[in-house]
Amino acid sequence: MKIDIHVGKRVAFKSNNNGWLTGEIYNEKPGLSFEGLYIPIKPIGKEYEDQLHWVEVNDIYLEAEPVEDWMRQYGYLMTKEEYIEHIQSEDFDRKLEIGYVSDGEYYYYPVGSYSKNWLMKQPFDYVVRGDA
Repeated sequence: MKIDIHVGKRVAFKSNNNGWLTGEIYNEKPGLSFEGLYIPIKPIGKEYEDQLHWVEVNDIYLEAEPVEDWMRQYGYLMTKEEYIEHIQSEDFDRKLEIGYVSDGEYYYYPVGSYSKNWLMKQPFDYVVRGDA
């Protein structure tokens, strides 16, 4: 299995103070300690403008994919509220559904539970739908 880690790669990562954040791998040497491999990540957002986080590699979600125009055009990108309405509708079939949490630009990890409670706890405002 090849692991795709490179400068500029978009990732989601755990931040002790802020829960999950999004960022890009920064062009700085990673650090290695007895606790693990630490990757430099520049968080995305104006409030994090001058910050650099050193994140243990196991606290990084590396499989982010960009939201493509066709996903927006054909309704695969939904707000959390729209997605909650969808999963509560008669058309919803959990055996055929795959959803990924998204910040509207990239989508990250799969929806873990098709419930309003789980979705509202997620730090992202969108869901990208897929097919099983």
